Amino acid sequence: MLFIGLLLVLAFLAGRRLLASEKVPEPTFKRLAKLGGGVEVRAYPSLVVAKTGLRSNSLGAPANEGFRKVARYLFGGNERSESMAMTAPVVMDMGEQPSLFFYMPFDRSESDLPATRDRAITLQTLPPRTLGVLRFGGYASDKDLKRYGRRLREILEQEGWQVEGPLLYMGYNAPWTLVGRRNEVAFEVRRSKA
Repeated sequence: MLFIGLLLVLAFLAGRRLLASEKVPEPTFKRLAKLGGGVEVRAYPSLVVAKTGLRSNSLGAPANEGFRKVARYLFGGNERSESMAMTAPVVMDMGEQPSLFFYMPFDRSESDLPATRDRAITLQTLPPRTLGVLRFGGYASDKDLKRYGRRLREILEQEGWQVEGPLLYMGYNAPWTLVGRRNEVAFEVRRSKA
């Protein structure tokens, strides 16, 4: 019995350490509103991203290819061979011209970042923007994105927010994370005129 108790304590501590080791910097935002159904409206500051286009707006192989390209830039595949800290979330723009991007370290400006070696990767400064966001757990699928995206749009429009632009998917966890996974879908929004 003591042995089983000790194993449980060790498993708990190992799990806690694994979760703590996964903590990566995330962009700051100001919560503007908390709506029904768990939807938040957030104001994000201007942020620098490394971005690549995708063959399709699917979470499958195209997303994996895009992730590897941008990660390669981040982990030293750039003109200075400089490795930079990982941030979260990884964002996919699910529009007609799908793309995937990572936020660059938040203390860096676009001009301060090393040039890319891969022409498929571009650096870009996003302007400040307001996002309507809905969080969900588990391993995300294309079906989940459609379902949660529809729900998010409905809630935003019911609450007087106008959706602008395509659906965004924001993934926060490494693929090996089994418990406590965090995903979000988002739309850029503005207040509807009454």
